[in-house]
Amino acid sequence: MENKLDCEIVRDLLPSYVDGLTGEITNKAVREHLSGCKDCAAAAARMKEPESPEPAPQVDYLKKVRRRSTGRALIVGVVLMLLGMAMLSFRVFYVGSAVNPADVRVDVLVDGSDMKLTAGLASSGMGISRVTFSESNGMVRLTVYAVPKAFFNHGDFTASYTAAGDIVQVRNNDLILWENGAEISTAAARLFAAKNPFVGDMPSNSRIAAILGIADQFGSFSNELETAAAPYGWTLQLENPLADAYVSTAQEMMTADACVILAMIENLDSVTWVYETETGTQEYTITAQEATAAIGRDIKKAADSATDVQTLLQDLGLEESDAWEIPE
Repeated sequence: MENKLDCEIVRDLLPSYVDGLTGEITNKAVREHLSGCKDCAAAAARMKEPESPEPAPQVDYLKKVRRRSTGRALIVGVVLMLLGMAMLSFRVFYVGSAVNPADVRVDVLVDGSDMKLTAGLASSGMGISRVTFSESNGMVRLTVYAVPKAFFNHGDFTASYTAAGDIVQVRNNDLILWENGAEISTAAARLFAAKNPFVGDMPSNSRIAAILGIADQFGSFSNELETAAAPYGWTLQLENPLADAYVSTAQEMMTADACVILAMIENLDSVTWVYETETGTQEYTITAQEATAAIGRDIKKAADSATDVQTLLQDLGLEESDAWEIPE
């Protein structure tokens, strides 16, 4: 009997044969067929070759997920960057920073509970973005915010404000701009804010001298204080000599400055000026009593309010400091 198998039967047996699941008789018959049939032998050889791993569907899915995640992350990053730039621009060009009251000019007009103001900055590279207001018991406090100058914040800034009741005082932070029905000058407001109870506080004394512009009037000077016991004094030693022709004018200026200093420093009793002239060293002293006589009222009550300080400056002719400069 012939045990040769047909190709169709061998093809059906090959998977089991390759996996070692057929019996010895079947294996012998299959081997004999494969030895004489190239096609079936080739098929058997392909079955025995290790299968090439094909990318699993889930791997492709993960790649797609990663690509989508990368794209979304990029979009989110761009959105966040644009949002950050927008917030920074808003902060820089609108929110701004509060301006030192000494660096801003504010003119106010008050009518009962209504106020209008115009503000401008000393710095040409900055503009005013906004002005905020708060009020308490008739006192309105404003804060000016500055930003880099742009087309929408150049020039003067105007604003209006209506208080809950009649306005009695307007301040730019601590500087009084308006009170008792009158607008307060910057010089008067700064002097009132620098009011000092003790002459021994030299930094505060220096602020008063700087506001008065004593260095602009006379040049550099040194200071000496008498604080050991009353009467308390402040001596200003001028470094630049004075020509005899200008001594009289200089003494007028010294008297006016001394009156303000005596009003601003509560326990100060006298101001002495020491300077060199063509004829030698000179001293010129103004006491509190002499200052009182000069202005016609108690010098120690001449700075009770910002309005009083402004009246004192007007009476002494100190509103325009340039008029008091001594020629070199």
